[in-house]
Amino acid sequence: MRKNKRNFFVGIVCDAVLFFSSVLYLTIPTYYGIAQMGEINTNNLFISMTLIYSVLHFLRYILIGKNPTKESIYMSIAGGISGLANIFFGFFYNEVAILPMSFAFFVLLITGIKLFTIDYYHDRDDVYYLFEIMYLLIFFIVGIVSAFHLFSDSVLQTMMLGYYFILIAVVEALNDSIKSMLKSKRFLRKIKLK
Repeated sequence: MRKNKRNFFVGIVCDAVLFFSSVLYLTIPTYYGIAQMGEINTNNLFISMTLIYSVLHFLRYILIGKNPTKESIYMSIAGGISGLANIFFGFFYNEVAILPMSFAFFVLLITGIKLFTIDYYHDRDDVYYLFEIMYLLIFFIVGIVSAFHLFSDSVLQTMMLGYYFILIAVVEALNDSIKSMLKSKRFLRKIKLK
């Protein structure tokens, strides 16, 4: 299997696993019961979701190998650090503020990584940096808006986490598809650039 196809396949499989695990988060209130949702610690749900995110990006780094920006390993580290930050914030802040702060911290870490990726592709005059900018804007705007709405009850917090990671999985799948198409000579021959 050629490298471009392997990268695309590994990326889509990892995005699909993230998507379906996020769908499970959305269904937790249905399976567990809305009345009992107050017993669930949503900080633990956030830690488990960042763990899934971190492991998937680490697997992507292992299976794909070195890509130019090493973005996958940095994303994996950012997911792990965000989970640890959630635990760390628990020692100093009120229970209500822990999840929004750690979620905003996660969004800011990923945003910083994406800025380095954008800079890498921009310096090499690769048009792909425009797609990375769109991904960054979606990730940042929706992430910060979601962080400000995580002060409510556990049902809403669980659903917001699920929706956000579903959005991330879909956007990453689109991002992997666009990257694969822009590196495919067969695709580039079919479009005519002026």
